[in-house]
Amino acid sequence: MSFGDVSARLKAKKKEDEAAQAPVERNYEEVHLLRARILGVLIRDARLANGVSEAEMATAINVPEEQIRAWEFGNEAPSLPQLELVAYYLNVPVSHFWGIKTMGKEQQERNVPQGEYSALRDRVIGAMLTIARKDAKLSQEEVAEASGASPEQIAAYELGQQSIPFPVLTSISTAVRKSISYFLEDGNRIGNFLSMKEEYQRFAELPEEIRAFVTQPVNQPFIEIAMRLSRLQVHELRAVGENILNITF
Repeated sequence: MSFGDVSARLKAKKKEDEAAQAPVERNYEEVHLLRARILGVLIRDARLANGVSEAEMATAINVPEEQIRAWEFGNEAPSLPQLELVAYYLNVPVSHFWGIKTMGKEQQERNVPQGEYSALRDRVIGAMLTIARKDAKLSQEEVAEASGASPEQIAAYELGQQSIPFPVLTSISTAVRKSISYFLEDGNRIGNFLSMKEEYQRFAELPEEIRAFVTQPVNQPFIEIAMRLSRLQVHELRAVGENILNITF
């Protein structure tokens, strides 16, 4: 093979590599149309999940009914302010419309076999009641007297053979010196969902300036520092405080 042949092959290879690396032209019109259709599906799905008609939503966000229909078919797309109004009216986070998962799909993923769940939870609550009663050094008769139930009912509750009505469970929890949250589920999808709702409620009750601080990504390092400080022992916190004083004075 001559030097000319090698040179020609190298040039051909270089052209192939350049062709492979050349940016692929993107048809933005098709991309935007696809995104508009996905967005339309999500808007329609959220509207139907809330039991709202096109006319009701149009009135609520002050656009023609035909506009709602055009959005849902993907023929047009709302602006961000319009999408924010839609999210507010339908009581969903606006970020819901960034993705591709419908509310129906999310609900399906959250479905659990109610019968099996209730039977299992009755047994778990019964076991937790037994532990709490023994920790409090109480007999079933004493818990029964303090809660208005019969000793036979307390025995059935502890074995998970009977569901405990919530008002009765409230009295029982007081008798065994536990808060009602002691009996809450915290180990599966339902428990995680309920815990998240409780956390959100507590977050919503914080002062506005604290909520604003926490939700800014730039402030995350300060939150992480606070979390680390909360795990320190008293003497470790005192040492940190002394070091800060040494630096600032």
